[in-house]
Amino acid sequence: MKPTIPGRLHAQGLVQPRFDSAAEVVRHLGCMQSQLHDMALWAVARRMRGATLSSLQEAFDRGDFLRTHVLRPTWHLVDPADIHWLQALTAPRVGRLMASSNTAIGLSEERLDQGSAVILDVLSDGMPHQRAELASALGAAGLEHQGQALAHIVMHAEINALIASGPMQGKQHTYVALPPQPVELTHDELLAQAARRYARGHGPFRDKDFAWWTSLTLTDSRRAIELAGLRPLETGGVAHWMLDDPVVIEAPRVLLLSNFDEYISYARDPEDYAGFDGTANDVMRGSGLLMIDGRLSGTWTRTITAKTVDIVVSRARQLSATVRRRLDDEAAAFGRFVEREPRVVIAD
Repeated sequence: MKPTIPGRLHAQGLVQPRFDSAAEVVRHLGCMQSQLHDMALWAVARRMRGATLSSLQEAFDRGDFLRTHVLRPTWHLVDPADIHWLQALTAPRVGRLMASSNTAIGLSEERLDQGSAVILDVLSDGMPHQRAELASALGAAGLEHQGQALAHIVMHAEINALIASGPMQGKQHTYVALPPQPVELTHDELLAQAARRYARGHGPFRDKDFAWWTSLTLTDSRRAIELAGLRPLETGGVAHWMLDDPVVIEAPRVLLLSNFDEYISYARDPEDYAGFDGTANDVMRGSGLLMIDGRLSGTWTRTITAKTVDIVVSRARQLSATVRRRLDDEAAAFGRFVEREPRVVIAD
């Protein structure tokens, strides 16, 4: 959305695929938002050489990278080695931010802790269990909850680094217990580490971008930048912070990205939607983002059949012949990812 930020596309690994494994991609970016599972895997694959949906699903099921609620909090793909320290840094703030909504649905801190204990007991057999099984155990323990309350109990266990998603069972996600891992870094050391990781994987950023990404306060964000020893970069009259000198490369003419790709994982401004004939809500409803010359220019959805994948692009302004050719190239890449023949449809 901000192609004028020097080095952002290169830091993100979006100019050319340059990673050989999903674990490398997830580790480099620190976390990768993961609302739609297959599209989150596409966000990983877009930065890799030769990855397919099936190969990345196998890597996920092996536990090469995990899925959990962290940061804002929402679903993210995370390196197993990073879950505990990231939660140690962000969970206290996230817990405070969630307190009022938990109270509104009848979940006290005591009840959340009781629910976490029940869930851990279910998972103590070392096997993955689906959410319905966790709900059944909570009901049996007199803690019956459904819908939002159930989601918040499970999320409480996640942000306390007790559980994470396990291997898929058909189309259903499962949960597994996380092995305990003490975090010996101080709060300041955690702040510095997080700021360096965000800078490495996302490129130059503003203090409010890091605060948005982590849910930390702006004060903590500024302290993290200082502790990390990041260097200033002024662009567009705005202070940004960087770890390495930015590698400036021309933006790819067209990108088909996941709708929550880390490329847009910063505090967004109205100007980010200047080239888009829609609203922020339209972005949230799509399964993917059409980027032209690095800017948001439309959305897209995918429908997969036995032999084909239909890629329907909507809310896009008139596309030139050159842009349409590059769009077909991107569609071909997505077709290879899902191992289907791609068909592009431009919606009115």
